[in-house]
Amino acid sequence: MERSQRAMKSVTHFMIGGGFPAFFLALLFFYELFLLVMLLAPASSSGLGAFAEDFRVWCLGYDPATGRTQWAYVISMATPQIFLGLIVAMMWWQPLCEHLARPRALVPQAAAAAIVIAALVGGLVLVADPPPTGELAFPADALRTHHIAPRISLTNQENQPIELAAMEGKVVMLTAMFASCGHTCPLILEQSKRAVESLSPEQRSELRVVAVTLDPGNDTTEVLSRLAGMHEMETPLFNLLTGEPDEVERVLDRMGVERERDPETGVIDHANLFLLIDRSGKVAYRFSLGERQERWLGAALQILLRERTEAG
Repeated sequence: MERSQRAMKSVTHFMIGGGFPAFFLALLFFYELFLLVMLLAPASSSGLGAFAEDFRVWCLGYDPATGRTQWAYVISMATPQIFLGLIVAMMWWQPLCEHLARPRALVPQAAAAAIVIAALVGGLVLVADPPPTGELAFPADALRTHHIAPRISLTNQENQPIELAAMEGKVVMLTAMFASCGHTCPLILEQSKRAVESLSPEQRSELRVVAVTLDPGNDTTEVLSRLAGMHEMETPLFNLLTGEPDEVERVLDRMGVERERDPETGVIDHANLFLLIDRSGKVAYRFSLGERQERWLGAALQILLRERTEAG
């Protein structure tokens, strides 16, 4: 009984004194430090660089093909902790100041916070550690999402009205590109084609590939028809969409495609994005360009295309 009382007294002293806010703020500091390391670590084929690149792709919207990071993701992961730290500091201001006046007293809290963050990071590394073959297995369950698909009602390369909602029951690969792009857009289209070519004829009949133009002012149906012909993309499997510029821009916003046009050259800098939509009309996976991304794209397609069969 006496031992329990002493333990409860120690916990109470920790919570109302300066120990808890010191530990909590140290925890937030090491978390922000971890994010900074993940953001700045150079990419490599193994070790910290490989882990950091994967972290940036899945958590920070990083595009390996362009080296572009979606800073909105970075802000969303970093700023809540800052505000939380400010709230804790204000609520425990007096005991925290008293605790900080004794620098040696900070060592246990800082060490404990570092151990917690190190354990969490170690767990992430173990989860992401490649199997003995050297190939990182596709973490299908961990990456699966269930977001509502964007509303799309545009016109394809054959001047046919296309609505994404009408494709419910099919698996949809949704992306964005534009005809005059000479850098990553051809890679987007070719990666789409390779993914389709890896499927059986029966699987292809259950798939639709939809590519929305990033340049609606120039990409008319005639332009997209020529582009589809160059890449041997025929309807109904492949649909390259355009429409009124304002509506296309709204669609791209709903898709979450970051883009920026250079006012001098007219070149559109954009994210390279593949959204896989399941048969129920939910966004299931999000991919980019790259060898691993392409392998995972193919694996995800197989999973989504099997779902109807498994469900009966």
